[in-house]
Amino acid sequence: MTSDTQLHELLRGADWPPEDVRRADRCVPVDEAPLGSGITLFVVSVVGGPAHGGLLLVPARADGSGRLVDAQGSEGFDLACVRLMAAGGRIPTARGGHVDFRGTAGARAVSPLPFAQGRSSNSLSLLDIDGRPHLHKTYRSLGAEVREPELLRLMDGSAHTPRWFGDYGYVPPGGVERLALGVVYAYTPGSGIDTPLRANLRALWPGLTGGPGGVRESAPSGGTGGPERLDGLVREHLAPLATPLRTARSFLGGFHEELRVRLGRGTPPPDYPVERALRAAEERCHALAERAGREAGLPAAALDSAFDSLTREIALLRTAFDAAGTHPAGPCHGDLHLSHLLWDPPRLIDISTPSTGPDVPGWAEQSPLQDLVALGRALEYFAADEAAYESARLLGVDSTETMLASLDGGAGLPPRERSVLLLVFEAADTWRRHVAGLLLAPAGSDRDRAGPGPDASDEPLRRLLYLRRLLHELDYNFAHARPYHAAIDLRHAMALGLPSPLARTLTART
Repeated sequence: MTSDTQLHELLRGADWPPEDVRRADRCVPVDEAPLGSGITLFVVSVVGGPAHGGLLLVPARADGSGRLVDAQGSEGFDLACVRLMAAGGRIPTARGGHVDFRGTAGARAVSPLPFAQGRSSNSLSLLDIDGRPHLHKTYRSLGAEVREPELLRLMDGSAHTPRWFGDYGYVPPGGVERLALGVVYAYTPGSGIDTPLRANLRALWPGLTGGPGGVRESAPSGGTGGPERLDGLVREHLAPLATPLRTARSFLGGFHEELRVRLGRGTPPPDYPVERALRAAEERCHALAERAGREAGLPAAALDSAFDSLTREIALLRTAFDAAGTHPAGPCHGDLHLSHLLWDPPRLIDISTPSTGPDVPGWAEQSPLQDLVALGRALEYFAADEAAYESARLLGVDSTETMLASLDGGAGLPPRERSVLLLVFEAADTWRRHVAGLLLAPAGSDRDRAGPGPDASDEPLRRLLYLRRLLHELDYNFAHARPYHAAIDLRHAMALGLPSPLARTLTART
């Protein structure tokens, strides 16, 4: 086995470990396997710190001086993995486990292609396999929650996800659970749906504010001529994206149906565990409320108002579930972001399905509504971020200042500055509601003027899933000292807890 010191030096100099790994006392090799071409796959355990007990994959090779260097993304590593997948190879590890490779038959020609990975928590490289580009994704952090390779295999040929070429996983000594190490799948060119949305929203600002560098001095806080005119302006401005957004909406419906058929194997959907999920949300809300007083970067009044609303929402949900029947579960993407939904043509990437079948734990605690809620939350972040940036540009201040000011409607700003802030944020909220109406309305619905009215039978579960995601994101933003992003959470949390929901999108009542 390779010494701790060599791996510690490699990881200390690498640029990919997250902060919790960097704060570990040390990283210890627990198993290793020779891949060929001088490359060794190391499974490393994190000792001490917030990531204690976590497992990492570290492919490495020795350089000319005998020092270990990272081999992830190298040509030798990529080619060895692809050939082992095509051959269905199995490599024994030093401690008695094995690394299992599986894939489609044959890979006559394999060569690397230029690729700018960008920011990613995993390692990505682009390969030409028999004349077609493929992505090789290697998971740096290992765990049972990494299900993407298995899902891509099960969904292969569905036209909703990329074509699966192969994958590989680690089975520990004496173990039966296979931990995903990496996957190769057909590269799908295109951009996330956030790309046309960003261009569209940014093109709205000049018409709203009177030009690239100024604002309409006479514009009331209700918009350019009032809410009705603002609504019409936004609807007209979004018209070129109406068809692509409706197409993406229909595509999502087809994806969920295919998941149900392929993963569910014809079994009836179980009941979503509402009581357990609601209890967990309530406990998390209480814990966050206790921490909120220590969040110095956020206004106390907004924190108090947000947690009052969250508490009321939990009470309303208990009443709603008491009066409702059961709610069917169903498989979903699991962690859907705007960038994960490619739009031209529609495809889904970075699948994080909570469970891959009725006989796998977690099957009941998922729902297609979870994906719609996730996209709605992503739209909330997206629109608020763009509004904060644009109003900050117009006022000549930092966007954190405008984001925090949006929590009380700019009450402390001079009248002109406040009118600018209100106009920009109201326009962004109106735009977001219309986008949600086009992208998230029930299939076949034309109710896209101010967002769809959700099916009454789905309403309590949708609200619960929204609450859980908002609390998860607020928890993350508190833990990572991100007051700007936490302010977005608070802004939408304050709209909850209403006994008679207002006209709203599928995922937000603002």
